[in-house]
Amino acid sequence: MLASFLLSLREGIELTLFLLAVQETSSSAQTLIGALTGLAGAAVLGWMLFRSASKLNIQSFFRVTNVLLIIFAAGLVAYGVHEFNEAGIIPSIIEHVWDINGFINEKSQFGLILKALVGYNGNPSLTEVIAYLAYLTGIITYVATRKQKAWTVSPSAAA
Repeated sequence: MLASFLLSLREGIELTLFLLAVQETSSSAQTLIGALTGLAGAAVLGWMLFRSASKLNIQSFFRVTNVLLIIFAAGLVAYGVHEFNEAGIIPSIIEHVWDINGFINEKSQFGLILKALVGYNGNPSLTEVIAYLAYLTGIITYVATRKQKAWTVSPSAAA
């Protein structure tokens, strides 16, 4: 309960600071209209989220988010190996296995988004590719072979 209070307090302080900063560059009426519009938008968005979440299939949701998290983590592993390559700690073996920057440039807007989300590199080294595939293979093998635990509530816990 204290954590909820502190988080709400922090958000309130942030809102106050942002509104004070906006008030310095615009009129009071514009600040008020902007604040009320934002509040109304947040209320509508919250209501829509609540309504749609009640119809959400939780099992499918977590299955999709698990896959996305695995892909994000594999990208982080490859990016870490890339940084070690640049620092000279891990040899790159082959500097550029392929170069598809002509197709999707890692410096373009879309390439930067892919780089941030999945660790995209248009011209990865061999050790980056090996690290990415090793992580994906290992985690997919683990997920495929683990036993599912049945989540049941014991009669003593339910009482």
